[in-house]
Amino acid sequence: MSELQSSLQLPVLDLTQPIQSSVLSSLSQACKEWGFFYVTNHGISKEMFSKICSLSKDVFRVPLESKLKLGPFTYTPRFIASPYFESLVVSGPDFSGSAKASADVLFQDHHKPELRETLQECGEKMAEFPKDS
Repeated sequence: MSELQSSLQLPVLDLTQPIQSSVLSSLSQACKEWGFFYVTNHGISKEMFSKICSLSKDVFRVPLESKLKLGPFTYTPRFIASPYFESLVVSGPDFSGSAKASADVLFQDHHKPELRETLQECGEKMAEFPKDS
């Protein structure tokens, strides 16, 4: 294992614990340096996470010309930030509406309600999570 791999430790945000300033500082630093951190105890099942990953792969398989129709605030193609990075933003509080609008553009020829429905379900789980803990 390289020195970088063995020395990198991403901070963890545990949603069942009170957020302390030291945690916020660690998260801020991780976002600035790496763009990543772990979130645990978020209430999203492994099954839902797997489904979201699978649907995400479907989205990113859509031809570039279709993804570019989403516009620069929703879709960032590879080579803008990095040759390895592309992103699609689905924003709240109306995750369903945001996902539906993007899906309507991306899948004009094929109706794909599963993306919108899954993101809506995930958004609802995230919104209700603090009430359960």
